[in-house]
Amino acid sequence: MADVRSDYKSKLLKTIQIQNTLVKDFDLFDSRTKEGLLNHGIYLTERLHKESFTLAQLKSIAGDILTLWNESIGIATELFWTEMEKNNIEFERKDELIFALEKGRFRKVEMGMGARKDWAVIKDYCSIKKRFSNDEIEKISSIIESDESTRLGILKKCLKKREIPQTQYLKFGECMAYMSNCALWDRYFSKSEVDELYTIWQNFESK
Repeated sequence: MADVRSDYKSKLLKTIQIQNTLVKDFDLFDSRTKEGLLNHGIYLTERLHKESFTLAQLKSIAGDILTLWNESIGIATELFWTEMEKNNIEFERKDELIFALEKGRFRKVEMGMGARKDWAVIKDYCSIKKRFSNDEIEKISSIIESDESTRLGILKKCLKKREIPQTQYLKFGECMAYMSNCALWDRYFSKSEVDELYTIWQNFESK
């Protein structure tokens, strides 16, 4: 058991190193997220060197570290898991793209935004082509297009009616975040329409 625990600890330390190197070397995160990831990695590394953990505790720490990489889609995610594979670290990956393929949708708006922003780049990555067939890659592209179209439709409908239906409030907020994060405002709306959407949103919140 000691050898198993020691091996798991070594893989965990290497995982933190891979994460920190990725965060430092690539401009893929905002400054606050970057600082948080690096500080958390340093904190965990110090604890792993100084303290003794059970295998269950080590697995819990691994789950904590991998949450970001299991619940995201994008360039950083693909680079992270590619490095994990190169270093023979076989921690379980919960692939959000597989979920999207199986369900025909993204589990959360954050996954949809990540896919929309980075799919044009990562769909040509070896890591993607290794996991998915050409037909599956095309299907993911269609899911992204459908997600964008649906969110656009919700905003257009609310803009036309000058109001947000009670049942659509949370979805409306997600759609606003989607358009902002994916830099799509200029593609679909004039500045005055964007201002109107924010006014509609603000008025709903103040009711």
